[in-house]
Amino acid sequence: MNIVQVATGTISIPPNGWGAVERIIWAYKQKLEKLGDVVDIQYVNHVTKQPNTIVHAHIANLALECKNKGIPYVFSLHDHHTEWYGRDSYCYKHNVEAIKGSIISFTHAEHLVDYFQDTDKLFYLSHGADTEFFTPDYSPKTHSLLMIANNGLAGDSSIDRKGFRYGIEAAKELGLPITIAGHPDNKNFFEHHKDLLEYDRLTLKLTNPTDNETRELYHSHSIFLHPSFLEAGHPNLTLMEAASSCVPIVGTYRGSKHIHGMWVMPQVNTKEVIRGIVETINTYEYRRKEMFEVRESLDWQYVANTLHKYYENALKVNEKYTSARTKQLYINAYNNA
Repeated sequence: MNIVQVATGTISIPPNGWGAVERIIWAYKQKLEKLGDVVDIQYVNHVTKQPNTIVHAHIANLALECKNKGIPYVFSLHDHHTEWYGRDSYCYKHNVEAIKGSIISFTHAEHLVDYFQDTDKLFYLSHGADTEFFTPDYSPKTHSLLMIANNGLAGDSSIDRKGFRYGIEAAKELGLPITIAGHPDNKNFFEHHKDLLEYDRLTLKLTNPTDNETRELYHSHSIFLHPSFLEAGHPNLTLMEAASSCVPIVGTYRGSKHIHGMWVMPQVNTKEVIRGIVETINTYEYRRKEMFEVRESLDWQYVANTLHKYYENALKVNEKYTSARTKQLYINAYNNA
């Protein structure tokens, strides 16, 4: 099968550090090629309509550009702003238009299937992790907390979307060391919240860590925190990497699938982070054992196997892409995956 993944045009693929959508595209390429597919990554202005070729766009305006060029496409929704701005926003309507124009579309957060009530072409597809790279570290260690994220929202660096304050306040209350790593833009967040820097057991690694550096962070910490209040991926990539590394998790998650080793916060606040950390420490070995037993099932290969089935069914559609036909495509792929 020939597949074109449409590049975002903002960050190189594979990304040299941060870049969630770009990491997803690269994972799709690597794992689909193991199934014998031929996968190219192209900028949208280079994409042309070709027979027996799947075109997969990951940003609404690029999907709609494919539509304007008469190119059938599959679309993935990665934009958390659609939920932040609401259903009356241009952002939401723009993404709905991209979904409606697709053969089939995917969201990586189950609750967004129902949120997008103006279309029934949107279906859930989980994220994965590179389980061969993000491996467990078996050496004993004292408890320490880790957060890896790019904070802020809608261009406002002061908004604590990722819950840095909750994590630091919880660490301070419990007397635990905490490391926050991620994109250098996080420095702007701490410019707005300088009081958080007063905690003397806080370490910042805001250097856009490489994959090797990120893996070492998972290996050198015992609990991963993810008290985020808004995500377009449930679970998101760092949560999947932590799970693959068998680092027990305290955080938010909205989905039906059980995440082994995770304490899911019922509310997003410091008190719940503290409660989750204490519970995780008290049940630590059990949670780690649970994660070891299932970690290989998190691999991107399983996601690619399902995606390949979706693509196969999408190639069979020659008529206009009605919602009823799309539903049948999804059912067929789901049953055969």
